[in-house]
Amino acid sequence: MTMKWLTREWAFGSLGDDEVRERWQAYEAQRALVLPGLTSGAERLADGINLHDAQVHVFDLRPGEALVLRALIGDLQVGYEFIELTYIDPELRLEPGATIESLRLFDAETEIVYDEIDLEPDGRFVHRVLLWPDGEYEVTFTALTERREAADPRDRR
Repeated sequence: MTMKWLTREWAFGSLGDDEVRERWQAYEAQRALVLPGLTSGAERLADGINLHDAQVHVFDLRPGEALVLRALIGDLQVGYEFIELTYIDPELRLEPGATIESLRLFDAETEIVYDEIDLEPDGRFVHRVLLWPDGEYEVTFTALTERREAADPRDRR
């Protein structure tokens, strides 16, 4: 498993209420602990970027250079926009046996459900992502850039 706190079991009701609350509190405590060390754009993943229910439109890995993730975010209440996240010096990590293709990132039903931001022991940033209906991945990186542009509800798959 890639996710440490906001796991599939946590997200989809396989745990009791107490454990769900304890895991959320543990993640919030970890996030507060690492927040001072999140720099170079990574801090935006802790506060400012909401990927819940995002649909991936571009996932372009250029090993040793960048990973570009372009996703449609938002909803009818707040409006829609495209966000493009560029992870610098990325290392993509998948579950054993998984491939980028097996994540089915571009399927109509695939969405980002939850994500976690953390620090690796070597000081690199790590962004973990849980997908619906299946899959998860993480990317370690040294910096992150963010770009946004308006979108239309018709851009949803």
